[in-house]
Amino acid sequence: MSVKKGRSALVGALVVLATAVFAQGAQASLTSSLTLDQSAGTQAGATQNLGMDVQFNTAGTYPVPDSPEDLTIVLPPGLLANSTINGGKCLTETTLDDNCQVGTGTVTAYAAGLVQVPTDVTFDLVAPPAGTGDLAGLAVNDDGTQIGSTAGIAVRPSGDPNGVGLTINFVLPNTLDGAPIDITEINSTFDGLRYPTTCPSTAAKVQVSVDSYSDSTAQSLSAPLSVTGCSSLPYAPKASVSAVKDPGDRVVALTATVTQAADESPTKNLSLSFPDATLGVNLAAIKLLCVTVSSSCTPVGTATATSLLYPTALTANAYLTGTALGPELELVFPPPFPLKLIGTVALTTKNAVFTGLPDIPLTNLRLVLNGGADGMFLTNCNPGNGVADASSTNQNGDKTVSATVDYSISGCPASSYNGVTTKSAPAPNAVPTLSAITSPSLAALKAGKASLSFKVSEKKNSAKLTQVSVKLTPGISFIKHKVGKKMKVTGVSLTGAKIRSLAISHGRLVIKLKKASTSFHVKLTSVLHEDGALIADAAKGKKATLHLSLIARNTRNKSHTIKKTITL
Repeated sequence: MSVKKGRSALVGALVVLATAVFAQGAQASLTSSLTLDQSAGTQAGATQNLGMDVQFNTAGTYPVPDSPEDLTIVLPPGLLANSTINGGKCLTETTLDDNCQVGTGTVTAYAAGLVQVPTDVTFDLVAPPAGTGDLAGLAVNDDGTQIGSTAGIAVRPSGDPNGVGLTINFVLPNTLDGAPIDITEINSTFDGLRYPTTCPSTAAKVQVSVDSYSDSTAQSLSAPLSVTGCSSLPYAPKASVSAVKDPGDRVVALTATVTQAADESPTKNLSLSFPDATLGVNLAAIKLLCVTVSSSCTPVGTATATSLLYPTALTANAYLTGTALGPELELVFPPPFPLKLIGTVALTTKNAVFTGLPDIPLTNLRLVLNGGADGMFLTNCNPGNGVADASSTNQNGDKTVSATVDYSISGCPASSYNGVTTKSAPAPNAVPTLSAITSPSLAALKAGKASLSFKVSEKKNSAKLTQVSVKLTPGISFIKHKVGKKMKVTGVSLTGAKIRSLAISHGRLVIKLKKASTSFHVKLTSVLHEDGALIADAAKGKKATLHLSLIARNTRNKSHTIKKTITL
């Protein structure tokens, strides 16, 4: 290892003395400490510098008792480095480059255990150590000369007890130009770290593990990382769905995409369902189910993720796993991001729910489920368009966004869309025209006891309605009440039609009619639940804009969606 010229003569003169001192006997174990400097800021999701001071001789004994060897730094989930600097070139460079500097610091060592030799260094991002599969490497740079070996920066895999995050593994040197040295302190500042977006009541910790050249027993150190302002982060993910029917069969290739702005909190939980009859489940796909993913498994699709912290898109294969009674959709990303995102799948309701997604900012997450004979979805093109319900929660767990997403199936005949024929006028009671929502009225928001009423009607000569499912966003959901020993849906009444059954499914109120009808009034009272923010805004006299989405199904088992905006 080379050092600055100003220290070379001193080190050379100490070689003989060092040999005598170190020959006197075995060294003692280290006493170490860790402190953090967060004076640059603690804002969640922000990019800021973080100071980290690790001392290895806190007992202050001289000669210095020992030198650290293996130093492992475990960053908490969400505390991430930006590997896109210098256009992402740093991840492929094996030589030092000033454009790849990610930090500065001072390494303090004692030559011969007696003379202090402080060294100002920079920390440079370089290619990962060969054969590790790590995300990147970290080199300690002393005026253009690397000190020691390259440290590996690894992404911890899904299921790691420390959570998905970064771990840095150093092997520290104990010689300097042939003379023994003892490192007693590494005081560093890492630049431009992206902070987590969760603010737990008990702060997450930066952890350090270190052993020494004379004692392989690792010491564990930790320091709390303060994170503030999580609730102030914006959260407005947007979902889209597209579908393409195979030319020669009924199977559909389906694409679902979620996009977010770079400054938003990432998503922790994500749900997507297809409540109407547009899509059906292709039972032939079950034969691709693998209990455990291996090289013999056949993917049912692919996933692509784009992050502002990594220079290229991440790609994964999607596998159907679990059991036939409890299937799961598993997205498997290869190194350097060894992640497995697992969603529970309900075939009967065509619903997939992903929970516990890592705190990694993604601007685009796209899932493509294959078509072909073993594709997961099929259609009769009856109708040729439908709706999907998307719901997601942010990393901090305090914001949820729900949306109804319209989509069309490419490859279906044009006459199948909305169930409306284009060849001739509709025959009485044969095919539906679009339903209408009229006279919407929402009251009693200030008291927290909302009441919603509206009229649903089909045009003349349309097929009669047999069922409607209702969703109201944002801020109002549907709830059940305890009646006797059971939870039931109450607070729903109709005028002009009679209720056959009521249910709450995937955030929607589903009303089935005893007898088909072309027109009826709906009144909702205690089945509605307002969130606190909506009640508070109403109490202050603020205007609220609510979106009423209704899926109507008729006697020919055809569905279409009606939307209405209600401004208060």
